[in-house]
Amino acid sequence: MTTENDIFERLKPLLVEVLGVAPDKIRTESVLVADLGAESIDLLDLSFRIEETFNVTIEGNEIEREASKRLPGGVYEKDGRLTEAALGEIRASLPELDRGKLVSGLKKMDLPSLLTVEFFVKLIARKLNEKSGVDHA
Repeated sequence: MTTENDIFERLKPLLVEVLGVAPDKIRTESVLVADLGAESIDLLDLSFRIEETFNVTIEGNEIEREASKRLPGGVYEKDGRLTEAALGEIRASLPELDRGKLVSGLKKMDLPSLLTVEFFVKLIARKLNEKSGVDHA
């Protein structure tokens, strides 16, 4: 079984390559946009490299998909802003994101600016666990 630390150590070189940052600047709590200088194209490139390296699929709307699963019949966003129910689900399911920024009025399009290294580590771990569960069924 792959640990989150193993995933972090395999993810780090991908971040160095995509973002051009020194390895010692990368911490689990680093915010990709604010701390490591990622732009939206970098997040896309990183997603592709993660898929190749870890053999998992990452969708562009991972956060929305996960939160929406827990909002049966609920509304995820209205007029481009996340609903209180959606924010609550994101806070509950993704504690690695900065709760101080998951506030009323947050625009759906601003979510990528909150992504941390830890978010990707935990996402990869979930994907690997889902995959191993399917493979052993």
